[in-house]
Amino acid sequence: MEVTLSNERLNKYRKSILELLFSERNHVCAVCVSNGHCELQNLSQTLNMTHVHFDYRYPRLPVDGSHERFVLDHNRCILCTRCVRVCDEIEGAHTWDVLGRGVNAQVITDLNQPWGDSETCTGCGKCINVCPTGALVEKGKSVREMTKQRQFLPYLTLMRERRW
Repeated sequence: MEVTLSNERLNKYRKSILELLFSERNHVCAVCVSNGHCELQNLSQTLNMTHVHFDYRYPRLPVDGSHERFVLDHNRCILCTRCVRVCDEIEGAHTWDVLGRGVNAQVITDLNQPWGDSETCTGCGKCINVCPTGALVEKGKSVREMTKQRQFLPYLTLMRERRW
């Protein structure tokens, strides 16, 4: 079997998907705390995406700053569900979930309660570190200051597997 990971056709599809992600939410890199440390931004630069061919939706989505250490900005979320998976599979808390479908979908905590009112959140910050964009960030960070620390994830996965 031969698997092609990158060619002109695949890159064209990737670029179209990126354009749809940018047009669906409010991704303004210049004012984002993850500017320069964002997987979405890095991929768009790698694929030489210079503009979006689709109409922007400009939704007015809420920002949840109720947690004492972290902030959730739905406007920057790309619904990758990494936060849901790391919280469930690695931390074991299952604080995060997805509400709704399609363009109306968004990540939520504890059956759509404010994050600060969560009874299941351990405050570990794993969700912050796996988020590929500036949707989940630490409070007090300004533009370009939010870096992700992902090197701990393989170790945590290994330790969790040994426990079971």
